[in-house]
Amino acid sequence: MLGVELWLSFLYGSYNGAMVVALTEVMPVEVRTTGFSLAYSLATTIGGFTPAISTYLIHVTGNKAAPGAWMAVAAVCGLIATLVLYRSTEARSQYKTA
Repeated sequence: MLGVELWLSFLYGSYNGAMVVALTEVMPVEVRTTGFSLAYSLATTIGGFTPAISTYLIHVTGNKAAPGAWMAVAAVCGLIATLVLYRSTEARSQYKTA
């Protein structure tokens, strides 16, 4: 069990460390602190409701695997945000070099 927890902690640390850097680099310098704190706080707040949302989904659907749909939606949102973030970053870097 300790090995699993250490592995999951490693995975969390690897993406969380990259997330902090990516979010701060995306924000303009003038609003970096406010923008980063707003984005991080909003994500933490929405993520904090996951147990309540999971319980609600189980209650409504009667399917104990329904929270997987919530996690899938969250994963798709993260994937879309990542694609938009890096495509817009590439576009900005092309304009700077041109």
